[in-house]
Amino acid sequence: MSSRHVLLIVTGIMLTFGCSALTFSTWTNFQPVVSEALGQYTADGSLNTAPFALYITVLYLTMTIASPIAGKLIQKMDIRIILSVSAALVGVAFILMSLYTEIWQFYISGVMLGLGEISILWLALPTLLNRWFKKNAGFFLGICMAMTGVGGAIWNGLFTSLNAGGMAYTQIYLIWGVIALVTSLPFTLFCIRSTPEEVGLAPYGAEVSDSAAPEKPRGLSASKAMKSPVFYAIFIYAGLINFLTIIAPQFPSYMRSLGAAGSVAYDVAVVGGIMSVAVMVAQAISKVAMGGFADKNARTTMIAAFVAGVAGILLVWLGVQSEIMLYAGACIYGFFFASAVVLCPIVVRQIFGTREYSEIYSRVSVFVNLMGAFGATIWAFLGSNFGYPVVFIVGLVMQVVVLLCGLYSFGKQKAIKAQWTE
Repeated sequence: MSSRHVLLIVTGIMLTFGCSALTFSTWTNFQPVVSEALGQYTADGSLNTAPFALYITVLYLTMTIASPIAGKLIQKMDIRIILSVSAALVGVAFILMSLYTEIWQFYISGVMLGLGEISILWLALPTLLNRWFKKNAGFFLGICMAMTGVGGAIWNGLFTSLNAGGMAYTQIYLIWGVIALVTSLPFTLFCIRSTPEEVGLAPYGAEVSDSAAPEKPRGLSASKAMKSPVFYAIFIYAGLINFLTIIAPQFPSYMRSLGAAGSVAYDVAVVGGIMSVAVMVAQAISKVAMGGFADKNARTTMIAAFVAGVAGILLVWLGVQSEIMLYAGACIYGFFFASAVVLCPIVVRQIFGTREYSEIYSRVSVFVNLMGAFGATIWAFLGSNFGYPVVFIVGLVMQVVVLLCGLYSFGKQKAIKAQWTE
């Protein structure tokens, strides 16, 4: 492993620690503050946070639409340019948020953040790691993705401190923009190259002799992959996984519903908050472990993630009389949570190869981000109107669908791999 390989990993860590964590892990802190400052109230005088939260839906829908285009660009262009432009979009989006005076203006930043994050979090980073690491790519992807949780913890703590100290949210957004730019652009501009061959290196773990050229990427072409039923099985598999992870943010609401029903004796607000922290900590640790395990055996890791998802839901649903059971369920569900951004790209790589990986995974990401756009609304609707037992039952059924799609895909792996070309 050369210093170039190490710099690539560092770049991935900084991008997810900065841009991605700021985008996805801190927006809920701004939600009540911005809504109150801009006078968003319902007719009965209660705070209305829904208009502000809509910018996250805009963000996910933008990623859904932009995903195929970004996949083609990553396949053909210098990734330094793509990642630098993406990081600049994220940083400028936060700076603009410090200037907005109307809620609708935040939707503009939602579009900019979506255009930036589709490459940073979903496509370019897994593509780069697949190109630079023939060995341990999943492990290093897990390390990078874990930084969204680490960054989220740090930036949420910083927000709380600054807000409690009386700093206006506009100034905090300005700081967010500066952090996003400082933690990204120096690395995307100077520390990476699209392929190791550009600097006379080979992928880490590739077999290269003095007289032989480095191995060329092998796999299925995007056009051929999308004609295969396996592609659509993985399409459903990845999208439903992302949809299922969004059950975790419903845990505090679930706890409040138990408190309102008077069915538990403990402080539901405290327990719900600890459960949210437990999920975030567990998924950050699990991303690293999952990446390493999936490198060795992605199929077994997929089955383990399914078991964790089912066990986590059952413990949270049926263990309401024990706080320990609830915390255990949240932690175990955190392992399944990690599969959305770590296991899915590894499954795509192992089945379809690396030849046109970015284009293939960009198509898979369409459904992933579509589920992200509406997942929270759907789960909240089910919980509020039909009760959380329905949420958990639907979640368990979908877990089974995910497992069946995964098993089918791995069952066809050998047949697909026989069609790989350079």
